[in-house]
Amino acid sequence: MTPRHLATVMAPLLLTACVSSGPPSQSGIRVGDATLAQFKAGVTTESWLFAVLGHPTSSSPVEGVSNTTVHKYVSGESASGLGSLFTGNASKNTAIVFFIVTDGIVTRFWADRAVERDALGKPVETPAAEKQK
Repeated sequence: MTPRHLATVMAPLLLTACVSSGPPSQSGIRVGDATLAQFKAGVTTESWLFAVLGHPTSSSPVEGVSNTTVHKYVSGESASGLGSLFTGNASKNTAIVFFIVTDGIVTRFWADRAVERDALGKPVETPAAEKQK
């Protein structure tokens, strides 16, 4: 098959992939700035954190620091269809919110968010800064 014939066969498939992929689906817990503003370092309890956000995506004790745990809330999006197959972008994390809890009290927290860019490469959303007291 010549390159021209291959392009003729592949063009409709690529067009179909772009059209049929649809909007990405969301997963995890999206924690916005308004929600983060409800928490206060040194004041908010772990039970309050769980009451507001539910259980975290993952939790890890901090080795060598007694009674300290890192809770992570991860949100992401996944694409479907042939477009994701060709681009390799089937899923990605869009945000991770970290909470450091010591002796049942939130001591620090912050959000790391993916920065989306427009067609010209300019950031669409500015990532949230570290939030702590």
